[in-house]
Amino acid sequence: MRLGTFHKKKRFYINKIKINFLAFLFRKKINNQVTEPAQVKSCLIIHDNNKLGDLIVLSSIYRELYSKGVQITILTNRKGREFLSNNKNIFELCVKESTGSLKMLSLCKHLRNLQFDIVLDPFETMPSFKHSLILSSLKDSYILGFDQWYKRYYSFYHPHDECLKEHMSTRATEILKHIYGEGEFSTDYDLHLPVDVENKIKDFIGDSKIVIINPLGAKKICRLTSEQICFIYQLIKSKLPNYRVIFTGLHQDLKTISIPDIDILPYKDFIYTVALTKFSNYVISVDTALVHIASAYKRPTLALYPNARRQSYPSHLIWGPNNPNAIQIISPTFTVQDIDSKILFLSLNKLITDK
Repeated sequence: MRLGTFHKKKRFYINKIKINFLAFLFRKKINNQVTEPAQVKSCLIIHDNNKLGDLIVLSSIYRELYSKGVQITILTNRKGREFLSNNKNIFELCVKESTGSLKMLSLCKHLRNLQFDIVLDPFETMPSFKHSLILSSLKDSYILGFDQWYKRYYSFYHPHDECLKEHMSTRATEILKHIYGEGEFSTDYDLHLPVDVENKIKDFIGDSKIVIINPLGAKKICRLTSEQICFIYQLIKSKLPNYRVIFTGLHQDLKTISIPDIDILPYKDFIYTVALTKFSNYVISVDTALVHIASAYKRPTLALYPNARRQSYPSHLIWGPNNPNAIQIISPTFTVQDIDSKILFLSLNKLITDK
């Protein structure tokens, strides 16, 4: 066993022990009283990770709760705050600045003083003592959660899709049904853009038809090879000669692409990429938040996903495009680098001809 793997397993079990011990101390004090739907006026949603895709896939909740007069607070990180700062359905964004003990205790005290009618813990995480600390500080609120690690902290643990056969967006419906009972709820994603950002993107693209290529994700398993990138680019240029091809991603990553003089956004803030996606004609992307943004705007998309490392967690199903205009390619291995050029060719042709 490698040293890094050993330390990960050690942290895993230490966190598990600490989580269970803290739960034992606070178990008898949990609020198990369901608030009447009409009395739910404030809600905290806990987003305790760095994944923007989570915020997009469950964004319908913000709209639906707002329409019912609920003031929504979201606990997130700086990246999440920047992404959500223009969403008028959200009352307040509370930022978890640090995992240091003093900062965490101050954050927990602040959240406890806000006294929410309901708290939602909708995302699964790895065992984290700091996450359990947040939950234990909210014991006076009714907590609806979905993560088995923290069942003892919840007023109600919801076993939604324990067999993992549904898309994550269906969780929004389960949350709303739990609060309001049976009814019709839209799970369409809900993204908000500043007017000035939209105008800058419109000026940048002019009258051009746009194809976005997003080839390099943060994870190594979601990064195309130079050969794959060149193949996709050349095929797009030959099939759609009058379209403008714009590459998106981190600027330091885009510098590594071997295609000369590629077209990229002059703006580094991610919100401009969101706006560009809204006005694009096609999106070709590895498994990143951009796939979900394209789904929000129903852009024709070719989504390239690695296969799941564990059959028990089919991530390509749970976090798939969820877009009627998308084609999803799933690699035969755990990395998108093993997607065959023939599959790319056939899928790109289908994407273009089906529009």
